[in-house]
Amino acid sequence: MDGINTKDPAQLKQMQATLDNLGLSKPTVASKGKHLGQKDFMHLMLAQMNHQDPMKPMSNGDFISQMAQFSSVKGLKDIKDSFNTLATSLQSSQALQASSMVGRSVLVPGKAVGLAAGAELKGAVEIPASTANLKVNIYDAAGELVKTLDLGSQQEGVTHFNWDGVMDKKAADGTNLKAAAGKYSIRAEMLTDGKPQALNTLITDKVQSVSLGKPGEPVTLYLATAGKTGLAEIKQIM
Repeated sequence: MDGINTKDPAQLKQMQATLDNLGLSKPTVASKGKHLGQKDFMHLMLAQMNHQDPMKPMSNGDFISQMAQFSSVKGLKDIKDSFNTLATSLQSSQALQASSMVGRSVLVPGKAVGLAAGAELKGAVEIPASTANLKVNIYDAAGELVKTLDLGSQQEGVTHFNWDGVMDKKAADGTNLKAAAGKYSIRAEMLTDGKPQALNTLITDKVQSVSLGKPGEPVTLYLATAGKTGLAEIKQIM
């Protein structure tokens, strides 16, 4: 193909029109640091044309190929900017959702749970398959079994339970004893082929504060009992 004559006004006008159509002649923001921007690439290409070998000038095909590469670079930058905008939007949405959870109760994976005076202990069990014998055992801080909740037959899924603080152990006169306020742990099991199978438990906890972290980092919740917990770990907002 014919070479490009940078002294020919007609060819220069045609080249400018091509640049305009590809969006490569518009001014761009100056690059920062050591990164080359679109404007820098154009200066390099024009310098290459002005200093080309007269005996072996650039062909039209080479010129169009370079412009296409510059256009591709611009397109990739636009895509990157769009993803960055989307990520910022998603992070803002997560931050808004997390901040609205302060003071609310949530359901999260765990075994340790607090029992307040005069309150109930609430939790749930994840059941992988239907069972005819589901039990939840509750232990005090010393590891002593204080209550067994027999939940009987349950279907696959999540089963919720409440404990009013009444222990299995009774007073000398036969009256019910109430558990003291404090920290307790829960363990759930079901029978599979006549053998006990441990199950995942969920506890009800209260959101005390929220940390948004640095850009790109996940939102973190701080719960009354479980402490630092990721937003993705929340199973249910009560």
